[in-house]
Amino acid sequence: LDMWQCPKCKREFSKNNQSHSCVVYPIEKHFQNKDYSKKLFKELVNQIEKNIGGVKIESLPCCIHLVSGYTFSGVWLLKDRVRLDFRVPYNIESKRIINKEELSINRKLYYLEIVEEKDIDDELLGWIRDSYFLQN
Repeated sequence: LDMWQCPKCKREFSKNNQSHSCVVYPIEKHFQNKDYSKKLFKELVNQIEKNIGGVKIESLPCCIHLVSGYTFSGVWLLKDRVRLDFRVPYNIESKRIINKEELSINRKLYYLEIVEEKDIDDELLGWIRDSYFLQN
């Protein structure tokens, strides 16, 4: 996969001159006073790396991006939970989904929350795997 690298911030994208923010945001700011959700986040990344593949972490002012060759998930650390999004080409009917956006006929964006480590299960990792390998 040929990637375009922004000459200013060095982030990589699958599209040349991809629109983005070059703002660098220290990841520790996302973790401030959020020890519990930091632990959940680290376990999520660990499970993705163990079961799916390598993850590059990009810390942005809005959230944390999990990147394979492109951003496959956005993550927000809340006080007592982790909220994440992911894109898949199919419909998901699950009580775990807290919000959904239809990006196109072939792309759905789902949001869910991880409250406990046991929430990082095979079902969630399956959805993340599908997002991880989804081609732009």
